[in-house]
Amino acid sequence: MRASIITLGCKVNEYESQSMLNQLKQAGYDICEGLVQADVYIVNTCAVTNTAEKKSRQTLAKIKKLNPNAKIIVCGCASQNNVSQFLKNEQVKSVIGNQGKENILNYFPYCSDNLPQIDNKHYTDMPAPISTRTRQYIKIQDGCDYFCSYCLIPYVRGRSRSRDLQSILDEIRDTSASEIVLTGINMSDYKINGQPAFKELIKAVDLQNKRFRISSIECNVIDDELIEILKNCKNFCPHFHLSLQSACSETLKRMNRRYTIEQFISIVDKLKENFPLASISTDIIVGFKGETDEEFATTLKNIERIKFSFMHIFPYSERSGTVASKMKNDVDDFTKKVREEKLKEINSQFKHSFYLKNSGTKHTVLIEEIFDDKYSLGYTDNYIYTYINGIYEVGSIQSVELTAEYKDGMLGIIK
Repeated sequence: MRASIITLGCKVNEYESQSMLNQLKQAGYDICEGLVQADVYIVNTCAVTNTAEKKSRQTLAKIKKLNPNAKIIVCGCASQNNVSQFLKNEQVKSVIGNQGKENILNYFPYCSDNLPQIDNKHYTDMPAPISTRTRQYIKIQDGCDYFCSYCLIPYVRGRSRSRDLQSILDEIRDTSASEIVLTGINMSDYKINGQPAFKELIKAVDLQNKRFRISSIECNVIDDELIEILKNCKNFCPHFHLSLQSACSETLKRMNRRYTIEQFISIVDKLKENFPLASISTDIIVGFKGETDEEFATTLKNIERIKFSFMHIFPYSERSGTVASKMKNDVDDFTKKVREEKLKEINSQFKHSFYLKNSGTKHTVLIEEIFDDKYSLGYTDNYIYTYINGIYEVGSIQSVELTAEYKDGMLGIIK
């Protein structure tokens, strides 16, 4: 029997999908991913925005067109948020939320619509993800205690729980991937025995002698001590994705973020001083409740001051049940679109400036695929997509010099 997993949303969902794939493989299923012909589909849904939840529902319709007789299991944040929206589909045989992915075969393909309750006290270990030769996500934490006013995730993922350090290190040692990416819902809140331990985690991971990078973290975890630890790491990839959300302190306060823009800028300045070629990227929400023209102008001014390497830009999407959903002063869709387009224009300039800054510099590139029988493609340590003229082994790490901007990244020559 052939089973396919379709993944929407974040890197944590990607990790969990790869774990479910491995469970199916071990059980003897012919596994694949995406909208391809299969007998059974697992749809790992997302609910971070209304659009993401809508895409989750639309995926079921696409499966029906592809195979009207297929059986479907739905899991993830959208089903955790609203199970009933998926039960209307006669092809759906089981609906779970986020708990239960670690034992997906228990719901495969039995009829079930009782969501397993999230364990808010203990981290739930999952079987190792399916192996890869290139980049492997390593989940270190789940849930979030921050309760940003716009965010649904604490309600569908539960409270913050951290994975046992030894379990993390064992999985890193066992993977054949050339690079690992530490990921979690709120990695900044990683703890050991209830105490903050992100720095201890980083030191332990570096000792595994495998190239590693960090996915999104909060700026408030970065201090002089962590910067010094990262500078001394032999295997750290200098890419910092700091979720800003707004570059105006008044807007940040309504969002219930835990910093001011002045604090954020101070941290970015320290990172640029210590990691001159690092990629520093971010997320920005435009049109949050009550965002005035003056507040958006402040965001523009401060973003120009920071000069990110790139930004992920999202119009505010109201999520029922959050604090923000009860706030007044909505920003109309037209204004959101205008602000989004303005930030996209600035984002293009930032990318170009970052590539120009890196022209003539040397980096390591993880080869991930071959393009057009001519180029080897992959990301530099500081996260620049690179086209290398020549065919090199997928999974190998090559030393290159970046030469010029090209397509969606840069050209590199082997050095």
